[in-house]
Amino acid sequence: MKTIHGALIGGAFLLATASTSFAQSAMSWVPYGVYVRGDLGAAFGTDAKFKDTAPTSPSSFLGTTTLNSTVDTSVIFGGGIGYRFNPMFRSDFTLDYIPSHNVKGHDSLAPTVTNSGNVSSLVGMLNGYLDLNGFAPTLFGPFQPYLQAGVGFANNDLSRTNISLAAGPFVAAGSYSGNTDTDFAWGAGAGVGYPVTPNLTLDLGYKYLDLGEMRSGTSFTAAGFTVPVTQIKADLHVHTVMIGLRWAFGAPAAPTPVAAPPAPPPAAAVPAQQMFIVFFEFDKSALTADGRKVVDAAAAAFKSGKSGIAISGYTDLAGTQQYNLALSKRRADTVKAALVRDGVPVSAIDESWHGKENPRVPTADGVREPQNRRVEITM
Repeated sequence: MKTIHGALIGGAFLLATASTSFAQSAMSWVPYGVYVRGDLGAAFGTDAKFKDTAPTSPSSFLGTTTLNSTVDTSVIFGGGIGYRFNPMFRSDFTLDYIPSHNVKGHDSLAPTVTNSGNVSSLVGMLNGYLDLNGFAPTLFGPFQPYLQAGVGFANNDLSRTNISLAAGPFVAAGSYSGNTDTDFAWGAGAGVGYPVTPNLTLDLGYKYLDLGEMRSGTSFTAAGFTVPVTQIKADLHVHTVMIGLRWAFGAPAAPTPVAAPPAPPPAAAVPAQQMFIVFFEFDKSALTADGRKVVDAAAAAFKSGKSGIAISGYTDLAGTQQYNLALSKRRADTVKAALVRDGVPVSAIDESWHGKENPRVPTADGVREPQNRRVEITM
């Protein structure tokens, strides 16, 4: 029953035809408007390389681009705020942080010497999402697959850099002076969402990030002394896998339950059939204030001279048939108990429940429709 649904601006819409109903339901599978998100995952990659900006300079210790560089797996976490415009498109701004990403490699001039850099990155990105459910509302069931792409910035810190350097017969171990730069960054990926509640979605996604260049300072410190050196750059391309929670603030307005108009007066002495309809909120079996009035009106009509009364419980087409049968029974039980409290004899009531069968407004399976969440009272 826990599928995401859309906010119907200005209240509930009463749908007149099956085609109109399906179009509206397809447009309302998820709340529109503002949402917030939080994410946690792992960042990893294999293609970061150190490169000396002037390998032939006398102040160059690195000499050339490192080979066979590796990037250790790191945690990544963050969050953001976004807005859903329609069933197919939403956008958000996220701010993610990689606190410690260790990059290691070997200098081609000194293959036995390890160069390493401890990199941290703060990544801000404006993302756009294409939700595939917008094209096919019932194809994926409760799952919400999406494609995403984004552009932004990466504030990269290569300050904690330790490098062992081959210098004649000696090997010097030390660190470069720190440097922090902000570069253009971009990313692309895909993922899938799953609704935990109508407003809370669990996301699992992959994203490739190009974080631009990280640069060291221009001095090297070892054994208590500092010498000038040429600047070293490192490109960082990162793969991320993140799990997150997304909370949407929008919500559909519940329809106002109303009783069906009574049948016209009979032309002959044959008693006319009367019907009253009690509507329920999504995944609920308790009477609303308007539903209480409908039951009272049905009880009064019965007392005016009817000989029997039948109640039938139904649900919309979201959820499984087994769950919906139980839910429609609870709704029918609620209406029966209310009629008895109003003075209708238990022996005069015939109760049945049908789950997803015989929808008042036909929709595709899995679609929420307020007009189908009902109990019909006939007499």
